[in-house]
Amino acid sequence: MFSKSYSRFCLAGSEEKLAFCKDIGADVCINYKTEDFVARVKEKTGGQGVDVILDCMGASYYQRNLDSLNFDGRLFIIGFQGGTSTQTDLRTLFAKRLTVQGADLRNRSVENKAVIVSEVEKNVWPAIAEGKVKPVVYKHFPLSEAAEAHRLMESSQHVGKILLVP
Repeated sequence: MFSKSYSRFCLAGSEEKLAFCKDIGADVCINYKTEDFVARVKEKTGGQGVDVILDCMGASYYQRNLDSLNFDGRLFIIGFQGGTSTQTDLRTLFAKRLTVQGADLRNRSVENKAVIVSEVEKNVWPAIAEGKVKPVVYKHFPLSEAAEAHRLMESSQHVGKILLVP
């Protein structure tokens, strides 16, 4: 989440993950298991809310995400860990002029995926090559240990990505 002053907010469910977020540059860390994140976002932004939310939870956070956004805010849904179906009061979208967008690669054509790869190579890869953007990898597993990797993922005891390698 980002506010007008470009503060970086992090929501996590453990003190270890919050500390990690702080170490990599989060300005405000909120434990979603013990705190009302909407109230904390409003507190930290002077009641305005944030401008952008990148959400992997989906339905379970949908209304709270909308409530956390500033006027003209944008919610990008990139996952459904918290479900796919929800109800909402559409007046929130209108009153704050919000934008909600979903992003998924599965249903895109091969040609469209190629364009995305090209744009990532052009606009993102240089920052990775220069060390400005660093992926956070928690652990590598050989493909033969995919079940173990999945157990770790389900446990939520990791901080960062879990990779399967040949």
